[in-house]
Amino acid sequence: MQSLIIFEPENLAPFGPLTLLKSVAELRFGIYSNLERVARIFPEESIHLWVRPILLDTLSEKLENVQINQKAAADTIFLNAATPAWLYPSLIATLADQQNTAIIKDGVLLAAKPGVMIDFSPKFHRELAQLNPIECDLDNCPTTPNWIWNYLDLITPALDFDLSLWKAENNYLTKLPTHLSTLDERHIFIHNTAQIGRYVHLDASQGPIIIDEDAKISPFSSLEGPLYLGKLSSLKPSTSIRHSVVGQVCNLGGEIKNSIIHPYTNKSHAGFLGDSILGSWINLGAGTATSNLKNNYQPIRVSWDGNNYDTNRQFLGSVIGDHSKTAIGVRLNTGTFIGPFCNVFQADFPPRAIPSFSWGNGTHELDKAIGTAQRVLKRRNLSLSNPQEELIRALATDNTPFTHF
Repeated sequence: MQSLIIFEPENLAPFGPLTLLKSVAELRFGIYSNLERVARIFPEESIHLWVRPILLDTLSEKLENVQINQKAAADTIFLNAATPAWLYPSLIATLADQQNTAIIKDGVLLAAKPGVMIDFSPKFHRELAQLNPIECDLDNCPTTPNWIWNYLDLITPALDFDLSLWKAENNYLTKLPTHLSTLDERHIFIHNTAQIGRYVHLDASQGPIIIDEDAKISPFSSLEGPLYLGKLSSLKPSTSIRHSVVGQVCNLGGEIKNSIIHPYTNKSHAGFLGDSILGSWINLGAGTATSNLKNNYQPIRVSWDGNNYDTNRQFLGSVIGDHSKTAIGVRLNTGTFIGPFCNVFQADFPPRAIPSFSWGNGTHELDKAIGTAQRVLKRRNLSLSNPQEELIRALATDNTPFTHF
């Protein structure tokens, strides 16, 4: 049995507010997070995580069966957590007969095989970078997302890959209900326990539609693939959703397009959400709408972590961190980034870069922010643990340990 260490990139700032409270290995862009995907691709291997030390306690609590920041054995292969896991087998095959070797593409470390035991250290990236490099410049060489918005381009390949893994684990309908309106129903997969109302249209002509366990779709809704609707998630009446990934226990309504929504997030009312990525425990108020296209059709620039970035994208909505909320009627401009624990309620367009713990134009009091999080989790029969609360308090003090090793 070989050991695989899934390691976070050295600089997490380009992944925006989504990775301030979670590991990049936990980001979802298909049915599974990359960490869940690895466990299914390599069921016989020993899977480990190397992450920012600030996340150690909360991840150890959450991932009881995963060793985190432990010493690497001599036969260990290191794999970049931002790289889609379906590309790992080719990286491992390249390193099979190698020692003291790293695979690099465009200056990004994709994988490495030191061939010796290594202790975890916040400086381990530099140790791996000193190994003998293999410059990966072939056409079929894996591309690792360098920015949070790159994950929007992975929705289609992720769902195509994850579908076979999902089918092997789940019981799904072999014959669809006759009351459904469908296109290309051979690419529609509905869990046996899902509930679908009348006058629902499912169009899988552009990609598969996967509706998971105990999901609920209300009447008059329209779903277009590629699309995944997670366990216990629901669509309100007349919801329109296409080319998106929705985690578990989300309640959604209105129009949603080309977006990734992490578990336990609500957008229950009318309003457009397009080309956006939402973390967990978010609530978008009624009528909240995102702009995803500039009026001059120019590429979108974003601001985050005190820097400006060219996305080279024509379409990009909002990226919102965990536990943030918007009031009714909020209008989010193109390329808006919102940190965790924000309450956005400005009458005019809010800023396009909203730092963590913002309350309108002021500051969200820390104890009140934590109190709200406790109440929100309680609604789902969950609670905020001591390590989670300590992590939130640390983020409010200094975000540097959250963005860099």
